Amino acid sequence: MGALVLLAACEKKDPEPEVNPVRYYSNTFAYNVMSTYYLWKDEVASQLKNWNVNEDAVAKVESSRYSADKWTTLYEDYTAFESSVTGNGKSFGLDFGLFWADEAKTRIAAVVNYTYEDGPAQKAELRRGDIILTIDGQEMTKDNYAGLAGKLYEGGSVTLGLYGGRTVTLDAVQMYENPVQTVLTFESAGKKYGYLHFTGFTLDACKDLENVFRAFKEEGIQELILDLRYNGGGYAYTATALASMIAPAEVVKAKKVFNKDVYNDLLGDDLDSETLFSDEFSYTSSAGNKMTVKPLEVNPGVSHLWVIVSGNTASASEALICGLKPYMDVTLVGQTTYGKFCGGNLIPAADWFDSVKKSNPSTSLDCDAGKAALPHWGLYVITSRYADCNGVTLSMPSGIPADVTAQDNPFDGFELGTLAETMLSAVLGSTKADVSSVPMIPYHRPGFGVLLY
Repeated sequence: MGALVLLAACEKKDPEPEVNPVRYYSNTFAYNVMSTYYLWKDEVASQLKNWNVNEDAVAKVESSRYSADKWTTLYEDYTAFESSVTGNGKSFGLDFGLFWADEAKTRIAAVVNYTYEDGPAQKAELRRGDIILTIDGQEMTKDNYAGLAGKLYEGGSVTLGLYGGRTVTLDAVQMYENPVQTVLTFESAGKKYGYLHFTGFTLDACKDLENVFRAFKEEGIQELILDLRYNGGGYAYTATALASMIAPAEVVKAKKVFNKDVYNDLLGDDLDSETLFSDEFSYTSSAGNKMTVKPLEVNPGVSHLWVIVSGNTASASEALICGLKPYMDVTLVGQTTYGKFCGGNLIPAADWFDSVKKSNPSTSLDCDAGKAALPHWGLYVITSRYADCNGVTLSMPSGIPADVTAQDNPFDGFELGTLAETMLSAVLGSTKADVSSVPMIPYHRPGFGVLLY
């Protein structure tokens, strides 16, 4: 999905003196963006009609969302949201799940899923399966776990009390959380497999993915195991590039349709589009470098794609699965995916006010005052629904069911990429551990990202 053109929609009048400027401009911004770009703007027409500039704009956006929309959000500071997509930001380099810590379900523990290379968590020797019982000296309960667990994403410093008595203090650092994690090739039952644990569709991942698939091609892999169990999404652009490294070569050469994007009726005539497989992708890295990847040169020509999935597999991950299924054999192993069947854009308030001023120089709206009042505000708004080449959206309305059911188990004692690890062994048809007695508590990380599915 390409970048949306920022258009000025219906303007509200200049604020009366008694109106709080932040409230006025945040509501003006949010109302106009929702009235123009929101995928379900017609379905929520009554909520939009009753918008008031004196309201709490953040709460108003949430209350105005369509019933199927869990993602559209107005941020007073969108930088953390943006970092979650680019992979660049203050971080402990840690991913975790939440579990009940006792049979009475009064206490909650955070369990490490994996750590990022050279991050504070890895340097502190945290590893998959480590159990965090306290955060800054406090035990987690159903009443406080969201706030305490949220500290693991906020940066700064945090002290963790681990099962077994060890205490670890982590200081966040500015880092790139490289989503290209474990990579290996192996033989099983006479076939050569490639395995990739991939955690997010960042733009910077494109070049790393090209290098991984070049190695896969040189190794002559026949089947690919793509581990997306912890992948919450990212850039649609990266998903298309990765799909072009996986799909049959003749599909890529012919530049067939990977995904279709459907917008609201106001924008549809101009923006409804098709995303095509391609043999070349160019982009600008986070460091400002012009980069090019050529998927067809590294496409190993796999005969079968296995995808490890869970309830945390979302957005661009689901779009990847959806777009590839019409062209090749794809088997999902794990649990039903999250069910984010739509794409969105992050629109900074400052950019919107600039667009209004540029497109309508005689506007009565004081755009400079709006920028000054909302320097870090941004609205992540759902703008489109994705579908495959046949117009089918597999993840709508509640996720893509797994073909082979298996439950992720970070307690099994094996690192990701170990053949005996629960989910990888499920792919290979080995005996799976029974973890039905350790139900996971859903913890929704803030946001899915910019220009993504």
